[in-house]
Amino acid sequence: MYFKRYTLASIVLMAAVGAFVHYMITKDTFTLEVKSISVTLPIAVWIVIPMGILYLASIFHMIYYGFKGYLQKRRIERDIAKLSDALYWDILKAPRRHAYDDKEIRKIGIVLDLGCENFSAVDKNQCDERVKEALELIEAIERGEFVDMKKIALDKSNPYVIKNWLNFLKSEPERAEEILRKPEAFDKAVVHEAMKTLVKNASQQQIEKYKDMIDIDILIYLLDSMKERGEKRPRIGLDFIDAILDSLEPSEEDYLQIAQRLSKLYTPDGVLRFFERVVARDEKAFKGYIFVLIEFEMLDKANELLQDTARGEYLDFKAFLDLRKAGKHYPMDLLLPRC
Repeated sequence: MYFKRYTLASIVLMAAVGAFVHYMITKDTFTLEVKSISVTLPIAVWIVIPMGILYLASIFHMIYYGFKGYLQKRRIERDIAKLSDALYWDILKAPRRHAYDDKEIRKIGIVLDLGCENFSAVDKNQCDERVKEALELIEAIERGEFVDMKKIALDKSNPYVIKNWLNFLKSEPERAEEILRKPEAFDKAVVHEAMKTLVKNASQQQIEKYKDMIDIDILIYLLDSMKERGEKRPRIGLDFIDAILDSLEPSEEDYLQIAQRLSKLYTPDGVLRFFERVVARDEKAFKGYIFVLIEFEMLDKANELLQDTARGEYLDFKAFLDLRKAGKHYPMDLLLPRC
């Protein structure tokens, strides 16, 4: 408030009005009698007196609300400092409670005080409506529900957006292709899960449309799903699996994992021909080839191939083969890499 300017302007205005009345309208006086008291003053002064009273009343009004505004400002400043402190402890995963003076700030502070990882403990009835809406949205997603988030402009990599789409795939797996048709609109984790959802039951013809989205993890998941279903005639051909591997860069461990699964699903002749082709193309498949040879009890062939390797190479397979030849039948899974 500019009290000096306001006071100066008020004095100038009262002086101007008084002078105008006195010199331009009338120089007469007026006597006011109250009981035994009588006061005689020029009419110009009587006109100025209410202006002076109004000036004093307005000054009092400004002082009162200025002081009230000052107290409110100080209260908000203290609450903002408390919000900052609440956020500090929240970041450190050690939330602490604070007493907020401002009702509106209290609706936000109550969330920070309980920690941003403990929304279930927040009393939503004490929260701001927008915060309450967000909390209810998160709770629904955490319960496994799929909710419409089109009105909320969140990045596709947002963890709640990802979780929401994973809920969608879990509740409606038959709609996985809706995501695969527009993979650029979704996070990689969602596309990956959509692909896993599709390959679990889809035919080879359906899967071929999204061949470029298949990685080693999905391929192994596909083989596991066929094994779990006990498919006597696998719905995926070995030629298609070969084409997938040719487009990827599998490691020795990947080939071993694939060999273990193929040996349970396909005929020995088919698997052996498969690995003969793959080894000719990629030497990293050698361990996988030896694995299936031992699995199918083709020990002489496995021994012949291992004899052509350097002395310090494939020691685990050589030792395992010696045990097999000695009649010790340990499970083949011992040759698989340990995670």
